[in-house]
Amino acid sequence: MQHRWLKSAALAAALAMGFAAGEAKAQTAVMPLGQAYVGVSGGFIIPQDINNTFSGAVTGSGKLSFKPGGAVSGFVGWHFNPYMALEGEFSYASFDADTFSGTLNGVTGTAAIDGHINAFSGLANLIVTPLGRGRFTPYLGGGVGFASFEQKVNSIGGVFVGTSDTFTDAAANFIAGVDFAIVPRWSVGARYRFFWVNTGGTTTGGGISLKQDDFTAHVITANATFHF
Repeated sequence: MQHRWLKSAALAAALAMGFAAGEAKAQTAVMPLGQAYVGVSGGFIIPQDINNTFSGAVTGSGKLSFKPGGAVSGFVGWHFNPYMALEGEFSYASFDADTFSGTLNGVTGTAAIDGHINAFSGLANLIVTPLGRGRFTPYLGGGVGFASFEQKVNSIGGVFVGTSDTFTDAAANFIAGVDFAIVPRWSVGARYRFFWVNTGGTTTGGGISLKQDDFTAHVITANATFHF
C-alpha cells in the first residue's frame, strides 16, 4: 500500500510538473520579444481647474475651468532588464476653455470662455515593471521634460477678446498602466498619466496682480506596442 501511494504521488507530481511546463511554454509564446519597443496611444485629457488670486485694483479669487479633450502620443523605449525601461514620449492634446467662476471685488459670478488650447509635450520616462515582463505586465513610472501651449481666447462672458499666446514650460508626469501580450511581438494596454506643467506664477499689469497655480491634468489612453 505504501509503495502504491508513492507511485501515485510520483505520477501526480509528474503530471503537475508537465502541466506547469506547458503553461510556462504557453506564456513564453505570447510574451513580447526583444528589449526595444515602439507604440502609439489615444484617449482623452481631463484638465483640472486652475486657481487664480487677484490683488490691487481688483481683489478676489476664481477658478479657470476647461472641457475634456482628446489626447494622442507616440513613444519609444528600451528595456534594460525585465524590471526597468527608459522611454521617450511625445504627446499632443487639444481641449477648450470652459468658464471662469469666482468672486472679484465682492461680486460673485461665472463667465463663459470661448477659447481653445493645443498642448505639445516631450518627456523622458523611467518605467518600472515590479512583477517583471510577462503576459500581464503592470507598471509604474514617471519622467520630466517640456510642454508647449498654443492658446487662443475669442471671448469672455460674450465680450470679444481676440488674444492668442504661445509658451513653453517644464513638465513632469506620473504613470500607471498595464500591458497585455496578445502575440509574440505585440501588446495592448491602458495607461493613466498625471500631468503637471510649471505654468504658475505672478504677473502684474494695469494695477492688477494675478497669482495663478500650475496646470495639471489627468490623461487616460489605450496603447498598442510593437516589441523588437
